[in-house]
Amino acid sequence: MIYLDGLASWPMRPESKATLFEALAQPGNSNSNHIAGWKINSFYESGRRSIAGLIGAVPTEIYITSGATEANALAIIGVARAVASKLPERTKVVLSAIEHDAVLRPANQLKKLGFEVVVCPVDRQGMVCLESIKNTLDETTFLVSTMFASNLTGIIQPIDTISKIARDVGAFIHTDAAQAVGKIPIDVLDLDVDYLSMSAHKFGGPQGVGALYVASHAPKPIDFTTDETVKEHLSGTRPAALVAAMGRAAEVSLNNMPRESTHSETLISLFEAILSKSGLRAKRLFPSKPAVPGAAAYLLDSLLTADLIDALNSEVCISNASACHSGLLQPSPVLSAFHLDNSKQQRFLRLGVGWWLSERNIHEAVAAIAATSSKTLIATAIATG
Repeated sequence: MIYLDGLASWPMRPESKATLFEALAQPGNSNSNHIAGWKINSFYESGRRSIAGLIGAVPTEIYITSGATEANALAIIGVARAVASKLPERTKVVLSAIEHDAVLRPANQLKKLGFEVVVCPVDRQGMVCLESIKNTLDETTFLVSTMFASNLTGIIQPIDTISKIARDVGAFIHTDAAQAVGKIPIDVLDLDVDYLSMSAHKFGGPQGVGALYVASHAPKPIDFTTDETVKEHLSGTRPAALVAAMGRAAEVSLNNMPRESTHSETLISLFEAILSKSGLRAKRLFPSKPAVPGAAAYLLDSLLTADLIDALNSEVCISNASACHSGLLQPSPVLSAFHLDNSKQQRFLRLGVGWWLSERNIHEAVAAIAATSSKTLIATAIATG
C-alpha cells in the first residue's frame, strides 16, 4: 500500500510512537499527588511545552483537547459564551466559505442563540476574498474564523492580513490551523491571532489529541463540562501519553521542517512529471498560490475520481474530498466555494505526501494509477456502449 492521503492524516512518526509506548508503560494519573502521578505528569507537561514551542506560544496558552474539532468548538461556542455578557453588542461571526464542518457546526449553533453568521466567498485562485471580509466586519463582530490552510487544496490563507482587518474593528481572530501546524513555520505572535486549533495526527502524532492555543490576553472559553472559564487544564483525566506523543511529533516536525518541506515538494513535482508522461491528464488547481508542502489538488481530464479510488483498492490511497465526507455523494459546499461545478467535483483529486514516502513510491504509485485508469476507462466505455 502506498499512502498519498496525507491531508486526511499523516502516518504516526516513529519517534512519536516510541514516546507514546514509553508513556503508556508508566502507571498513574497525572492529577495524583504521589510519585506515579508526578512521573506521568512530567510526560504531559513536557509534551505541552513542545506543542507550544511549535507555534511560538508559551505552555500556559495551550489547552489540550481531543483534536481540532473540539478546539474549534471551544474557540467559537466557548468564546461566544464567555463574552456574551461583557460584549452584548458583539453578535456577528464571520467565516470563510472553505471552512471545515468542525467550524461550520459550532457557528450554526450560535445562529440558534441569536448570533449573525456571515460567510465570505473565495476567489477563483482559492483565496479568501479580503475585500469581502473588510466590507462585512463592523463593531458588531466578535469573532473572525478563517482556515489557515485548506484541507482540500492545501492553499495557505493570509491569516496575518485577516488578523489586521479584524483588529481594526476590535474583533477576535481564530484560525483552524490543523493542516498547517507542523508543516510550515508558525509564530502566533507574528500572526496576531487570539485562538488557533490543531490536531496531532495532521503532523505525525497520534489520533485523538489536539490543542487550542488561547493568547494570554484573549478571553478564555467557557468549559463545556463545567460552565466555567477553562482553567490551565480542561476538566477530566489528562491524556498524558497522547500529549507526550503529540509533543514529540511537534519536536521532530520543528527540527526537520526545512528538509521535509523540500522533500515533499520534490515528490509533488515528480508525481506531476511522471503522471504527464503516463498519458493520464490532470490539471493542478491554483498552481501559483502558496500551499503547505506536499499538498496539491487536481482535476482529472475524464476519469471520475471515485471510480479510480475504488479500482485502486489496496494499492494506492488517494482521496477526492475530506475524509469526514468520504461516504457522501452530493456536491461538496466547499468545492462549490472553489467555483467547481458538480462535473468537476466528480473529477477532483487531492494529494498529501510527505516524509514517509520515497521517490520510488511515487514512481510505483503513478504506474498503478495509470494502469488502473486505462482499465477503468475501457470498462466504462464498454458498459456505456
